[in-house]
Amino acid sequence: MTSKTAFNQVTNNIEVANSVLEQLLQDRSDQLLSSAKVLTDDFGFKQAVATGDIPTIHSALQNHGQRISSDFMVITDLSGMVIESQPGYFSQDTVFPYPNIIENVLEEGGSEDAIIVEGSLYQVIMLPVYAPGPIAIAGMGFLNGDAFLTQIKAIIQADIIVATKQVVNGKHVVLHSSLPHVEAQRITADSQQTLNWFDVTFSRNSPYLTREINLPETLEKQVSIILAVDVSSHFKNFTQLQFNILSISLLAIAGSMLLSMFMASRLNKPVANLVIAANKLAEGNYEKMVQVDSKLREINELSDAFICMKDSIQSREKRILQQSRLDMLTRLYNRRYIEELIQQALNNGDAIQVIGININDFRTINDLYGYSNGDFCIVTIAERIKRWGGTAARLSGGELVWFADEPLSDEQLETFHTMLEQPVATQMLVMPIRLVFTIVNCPEDASNTQDLFRRMNILLDKSEHNGHWLLNFTAEVEQRYLRRLNIITELKEVLQSEQSELSMVYQPKVDLKSGQVGGLEALIRWNSQRLGFVPPDEFIEIAEQAGFIEQVTGWVLNQVVLDILALRAQEIYLKPAVNLSTQDIQNRPLLERLIQLLDSNGLSAKDITLEITESDLVEDAKMAIDNLQYLRDKGFSIAIDDFGTGYSSLAYLKHLPVSAIKIDKVFVLNLSTDQDDQQIVHTVLALSNIFNLEVVAEGVEDANAMAMLADWGCDSAQGYYISRPLPLKALFEWLAESDYYKKRSIECDLQH
Repeated sequence: MTSKTAFNQVTNNIEVANSVLEQLLQDRSDQLLSSAKVLTDDFGFKQAVATGDIPTIHSALQNHGQRISSDFMVITDLSGMVIESQPGYFSQDTVFPYPNIIENVLEEGGSEDAIIVEGSLYQVIMLPVYAPGPIAIAGMGFLNGDAFLTQIKAIIQADIIVATKQVVNGKHVVLHSSLPHVEAQRITADSQQTLNWFDVTFSRNSPYLTREINLPETLEKQVSIILAVDVSSHFKNFTQLQFNILSISLLAIAGSMLLSMFMASRLNKPVANLVIAANKLAEGNYEKMVQVDSKLREINELSDAFICMKDSIQSREKRILQQSRLDMLTRLYNRRYIEELIQQALNNGDAIQVIGININDFRTINDLYGYSNGDFCIVTIAERIKRWGGTAARLSGGELVWFADEPLSDEQLETFHTMLEQPVATQMLVMPIRLVFTIVNCPEDASNTQDLFRRMNILLDKSEHNGHWLLNFTAEVEQRYLRRLNIITELKEVLQSEQSELSMVYQPKVDLKSGQVGGLEALIRWNSQRLGFVPPDEFIEIAEQAGFIEQVTGWVLNQVVLDILALRAQEIYLKPAVNLSTQDIQNRPLLERLIQLLDSNGLSAKDITLEITESDLVEDAKMAIDNLQYLRDKGFSIAIDDFGTGYSSLAYLKHLPVSAIKIDKVFVLNLSTDQDDQQIVHTVLALSNIFNLEVVAEGVEDANAMAMLADWGCDSAQGYYISRPLPLKALFEWLAESDYYKKRSIECDLQH
């Protein structure tokens, strides 16, 4: 009976170890899943994947892996071709060796598995990357190596061996072990499922009791994971007891039998009850706890100890569970738990109004006031939210989410926003804050948490561009977001390849004194094979926001130079004007490359005019003036485009090194009939005369407007009345037929 009890105790220990091991692996899996979701939800990462930006993908995988101490990072396309991996276990453009995992991700939206890479076992999570549909598969994993197994051994009090199922030289090869590999190899070969006291007493080596745990289908034919418990310590007292009993039995067999029967009657039942209690405790069942009532004080004390242990474990687990659901800084729920609550509400068919609360430019608050004040700011806002009740969570940084039992009206939303947006005051300073609310109504707008948070991110992205504090999700918002992503992807691809989608057109500018063409305005056009015609105002603004306007401007400058050379080849000496964006003005290296481009093609600054939008100048006046002066010193003519649509041009116009202004077409289109427009144009012409600036009027649509501009002293005009913007070939034909262009007179003027 003692042998059986010891064996049962060892077996129970193995079962407990097995349960703890499975829980630890599950905890690592949960950590991987949470981290993988953070990675695949990151907008910058999705954009890098969508655009095929390998350096950014590499940096994102490396940084994210370092943050969570991941041992394995990989991203593949939907067919399983490797895009990038950290470390470089898989070469780019090779097939990921576990196709069934790729299939599971695509079919089930994710896969939790274990794989063998270069002789090591990894626990991995793989999830699809959505933008908005699946565009790639990202995975990360932890190495289940010797170091990890040794750490686990300290927790579960059992050794762990990972060995191959394949036999090499008559033996299973040990991949990882918490024991020395030689000892692990011997235990694997012996693989003892049961032991008796004879084995323990007379075995030359330390006896181990082993159990093989279940594995995923992916690995069940490749490796086995074995729990091994050294039972010698469990049987040590029993061995000594056997010899004592043997000695005593030789002297008094009858007495020992009577004593054994007496002791058994007092011990068996309470000990058995305690064993049952231990088994239930190992299973996590804290409700049914056996209260042992025995005449032996030791048994009663042991029973009380079991009850105390149960209460302590239950309390500790409750505290750990609560902490796992909370954000440590704000004491709001964390992202993982709020996802569970929202998904549970959706599964129950509840209708909820989910409000994303985002601190606008939270990074600037941290940079300006310090991270401690930034933390105080987010904690203060969290406390304000708690006073409103409902359910709230902190997602990351300055992003929170909140929903109440009942949707808020517009008035309640405004009141809630006003209350939360009050400045945050410390003893030393007052921090002004600006909050953006993004609202998604479920299940109308999203039927699961994945779609919910993706659409909240879409709204947040929109708020960065339009400045509104309240944004409701609509299908139109998502469509515009997807179009923006498509424009970014397509335009980057077009700029990086030989293509015919981008083109230049030129609109003639007529000198109103001579009645002849005196220049051209160069305008970019994009006819996409996938998107159709994309207006330049749309894709240029997106290129500026996405940070690759420099490539667009570079393409325009190169093409304009080629077209100037083509015009010169036909003995046409017209000066095109090229528009520069805000970022172009601030980009001194780009301006220097323009000068080198002209010089390398036998041209100079006098062969091109640069146009800058008025609002671009206002954004950073000092840098704009410095760079414009640099261009004027190099010989460029500079014009202010869309004059009159900005905010403060008159205040600093006299300081700008410009030679011309262009009256925006909004003031010219109805010039013949609109007296207000006539007054504005008169004022601009008078102002330009004071500063000795040339004036070009855009948007001339009729002969009356053109005649009025000429009478009032405007220098040049352009518009559809003269000509629409023309491709280079059509421009040649127009010049050949137009009364506005006389070749000889233009040449003479240039020579003069």
